[in-house]
Amino acid sequence: MAEMKHGDRPSRKFRHAVRMTRQHMPSGLPAGFFLTDPVRTPDPVSTIRGLPVGVGVIFRHFGQEPALSKAPDIVRLCQRQNRTILVGADMELAIAIGADGVHWPARLAHKIPESVRHVRLNTLSVHSVTELQRARTVGADAILVSAVYPSESPSAGAPIGPGRLRSLARTAGRPVYALGGITCDNVERIARTSGFAAISGLKEAAG
Repeated sequence: MAEMKHGDRPSRKFRHAVRMTRQHMPSGLPAGFFLTDPVRTPDPVSTIRGLPVGVGVIFRHFGQEPALSKAPDIVRLCQRQNRTILVGADMELAIAIGADGVHWPARLAHKIPESVRHVRLNTLSVHSVTELQRARTVGADAILVSAVYPSESPSAGAPIGPGRLRSLARTAGRPVYALGGITCDNVERIARTSGFAAISGLKEAAG
């Protein structure tokens, strides 16, 4: 048997995590999410092409025109691959390009009740118990909890660790995705109790 290449390991680990997550994630939601970033993922289309089956995409443009111009191509690619595609903090764009829904930062949680009337899925990032409690009241379909492990993201706070994540997942009342520092080394542990979301980790897995 040929020796497995080192580069195959991240993909194999994330594919296994998808299978694990599907055992407890409600139907209609992906096992994980790849988050685009204009700086950290300047060529998101190439990454999306190589993502494991069962991983959705959260397209984030942060108001940057070069990133915005890629939105239609990303949606078409996700639709061809049967991937869930959400747009970050931009309901109008999500509707215009036919995305499945919107991913909201905690500071814009108040927009979800309106968004629920227009798109199929609304997810929300939370960084505290208070934000988690609010996610229940505004109608978010799923919650991204950050940061679970140390993260390169400038918005990430102190990591809560997998133990605290498990506790939050049991009481959240919504499907939970772990965000922050998710890599091939820890994603299988996360997948036992929650979904996962990543930038660099999934970029590596996609090759």
